[in-house]
Amino acid sequence: MAEITRSIDVDAAIGDADREWTQFMFRSLVGQYEGAPEDVEWTPADDAEEDGLVRLEAIAHDRTRVSVTVEFEGDEAQVAAHLERDLEQFKAFAETRQPAQAETDHSDITSRNRRAA
Repeated sequence: MAEITRSIDVDAAIGDADREWTQFMFRSLVGQYEGAPEDVEWTPADDAEEDGLVRLEAIAHDRTRVSVTVEFEGDEAQVAAHLERDLEQFKAFAETRQPAQAETDHSDITSRNRRAA
């Protein structure tokens, strides 16, 4: 099985990026969430052949690097193009939405990993 990683920097604090990632995933993927917020797993559609990890890393107070690593079978160029398109769509989604009022202070978060099943 091959592995590919792509990253994008988003103009959002890590707590906001984390909430927006969850919203983006609910809207974009046919999947099922399981687990605690610190370690959310998703299961792709039955015909998908990918497993992966999403890493959110604070690179400034209001800027977050989102890195997605996907294990896959198939055409690497096609998977890379799809992943890059999804990350660009997430960036647009996260940067155009109004930041939600945080229920808790996320200022101490410097990174967050999300494992895909």
